[in-house]
Amino acid sequence: MKVMVFGSTGGTGRATLQALLGAGHEVTAFARDPARLPPLQSLRSIQGDVMDAAQVAAAIPGHDIVVVSLGNSQNPFALLLGARRTTAVNVCEAGTRHIVAAMQASGISRLLVVTAFGVGDTRTKLPLAFKLFYKLVLSEHMADKEKQEELVKASGLDWTLVQPVGLTDGPATGIWLADLAGTIRRSQMSRADAAAFILSLVNGKGYSRSTVALSG
Repeated sequence: MKVMVFGSTGGTGRATLQALLGAGHEVTAFARDPARLPPLQSLRSIQGDVMDAAQVAAAIPGHDIVVVSLGNSQNPFALLLGARRTTAVNVCEAGTRHIVAAMQASGISRLLVVTAFGVGDTRTKLPLAFKLFYKLVLSEHMADKEKQEELVKASGLDWTLVQPVGLTDGPATGIWLADLAGTIRRSQMSRADAAAFILSLVNGKGYSRSTVALSG
């Protein structure tokens, strides 16, 4: 498969690149700064900004599947204290809007989007302590992901929304729970395991037009 990955320099994006390449897929990473990409053999990169619709539209044709792992990696506490933004507050919504439009124009239908447990279909499943943390610290981030999910669901594409719990840089275990009802087992899992699940979606056709809660 020819796979395009957006959000490829973040932790989950980098793990996904490694998993896809390790399985023999042809992978293109779209990144504002390709120098931040991991040095992976056979990885193709395209320099571009997901906030630029024309750059996104030029990059997508020729791929079979698009994986979106956009997000704001800035420290949320620093932003609350007035730190200068390096990523747009609506990067997930606007970037995904451009990606969806480009896929529709190119006739590409399979879209895998990594969001977060506790938004959209799993909003009511979030424990109280996490609801408070989202509201007090991550309100902008979660609002952006809510709008992103709404766009994806209305796209008419063959989409899957992957909602992982808290992600760590721990080793792969090969064990995870993917649940359509929003049930989770643990509150954390490794990015390597999340990437392995994304790989399983690329390799198969399960969870079409579904939201999947993913936990360790």
